[in-house]
Amino acid sequence: MKKFAAVLVLSLLAICCGFAVPCAAEEEQDFRIVTALMYHGVLKSRQGEYIVSPARLEEDIVNFKNAGYNFVLPCQVAAYARGAGSLPRKPLILTFDDGHYNNAFYALPLLQKHGACAVINVIGAFSAFSASSGDSDNPNYSHLTWDNLNHLLSSGIIELGNHTYNMHKYFPRFGVGRLGGESDGEYYSALFKDFSRLHETIREKCGYDMTTFAFPFGKYTEIAEQVLKKLGYTLTFTCNEGVTKVTSGSPSSCFYVRRINMDGRADSSVLLQKAEGYYRSALRQSSSSSSP
Repeated sequence: MKKFAAVLVLSLLAICCGFAVPCAAEEEQDFRIVTALMYHGVLKSRQGEYIVSPARLEEDIVNFKNAGYNFVLPCQVAAYARGAGSLPRKPLILTFDDGHYNNAFYALPLLQKHGACAVINVIGAFSAFSASSGDSDNPNYSHLTWDNLNHLLSSGIIELGNHTYNMHKYFPRFGVGRLGGESDGEYYSALFKDFSRLHETIREKCGYDMTTFAFPFGKYTEIAEQVLKKLGYTLTFTCNEGVTKVTSGSPSSCFYVRRINMDGRADSSVLLQKAEGYYRSALRQSSSSSSP
């Protein structure tokens, strides 16, 4: 009777506040609603749609942490989807695209300070240029070299993701998009050559096997998925906005993970409210669909 009364009180509070009780609903099911935040550059000198200041990044980390989110890595989410691991309530993935040097210069110390972790999705050609040119330590424009990547990995809180070796372009193809007149075989081979080039380079330079992939500009195709699965990738990120229901024992549920772009021009609390809205909506839908 006491347990029933407690549940009733929580339910009434939830109704009064305008949202469902997420904790018990999620913990009692075989799924998690995964929230992923998308960052690119971290700079003091300027902010924009894809650039945040170190202060804003820290504010985001603190705000989401205080709201009950728990930082996880993509490999943990993929393991959960395979049925081989567990995830905390409200799992949160911090993602940084393109492999900017400022991710190591500004972001890494903040992650360490607040007990957070992240995935950095690397563009191979950009890293190769910074490594070969020697112009590799300017936060405003440099990209992570192989040595930088090894340093990040040694922190124990960074995962590396594949963002293609040299397909982060608008032309001749849009990201991993298909060229006009390209046969299935030609398209498959082009993708395999590029994806595997970065995969093997990171293995050689860092002794690390990547299993996470971020689609440039969010463009994805069925053949790209086939190539990635052939190469052993278990989780992919899109630029589609929202959150993702990941089900234990369903490996495919963590392909095409949605993300929320953390616009550097926006207020951190507003972006948190947006994420919370996506989370509560997805949780309500998932809970109601799994009810008898």
